[in-house]
Amino acid sequence: MFAGVLPQFVAILLLVGVALAVLSPETIKRMIGEETGFTGMLLTSFVGAITVVPVMIAFPIVAELLKNGAGIIQMAVFVSTLTTVGIITIPMEIKYLGKKIAILRNVLAFIFSFITAYLVGVLLR
Repeated sequence: MFAGVLPQFVAILLLVGVALAVLSPETIKRMIGEETGFTGMLLTSFVGAITVVPVMIAFPIVAELLKNGAGIIQMAVFVSTLTTVGIITIPMEIKYLGKKIAILRNVLAFIFSFITAYLVGVLLR
């Protein structure tokens, strides 16, 4: 399984490495740091909702972002939306689940991602 994911893993890590080289920790902190609050959560939630990567690739990305000033709550909502909301995959969901159920599932997952992130923030502070 790891060998199958390895090319994506390396590509994502290279992309993150380049992004971290271009974006200073101050920029990351200003965009998605703890102080950004709900605005930073919205930004990371939208990125998570449109990103299609395996979760095992997301964790190293989140670890590097946390080291460089990202907020815990912002990263929690990113991982939560990454794993539960599928903007890119919604056409396939509509095909198999129907439009109403697919949209409802994604909207509820998006909302619950914020609740989950808030709880993670409360527990880890």
